[in-house]
Amino acid sequence: MNNARTPMAVRSPCVKVCQMDPVTQLCLGCSRTQEERDWWVAYTDIQQREVLQRCEQRREVLASGKGTFAPSMGIVESRRRVED
Repeated sequence: MNNARTPMAVRSPCVKVCQMDPVTQLCLGCSRTQEERDWWVAYTDIQQREVLQRCEQRREVLASGKGTFAPSMGIVESRRRVED
């Protein structure tokens, strides 16, 4: 039996509250920037995990009222393999 693990896809942080806060420029539901929302499917798994970490940091800043938001991942060149 093969014990190799199949990597699990990174789940989107979307909670179906897709509204941008005009002050913070973050999604009220998931704390992603507009670029991070738009480019989510183009990000690699590693980049998606980085976005999730940034979202967590942003939620902590929002909750505490202290600190600055992690910058947006922005637009990236897709590194996902295209199936033929």
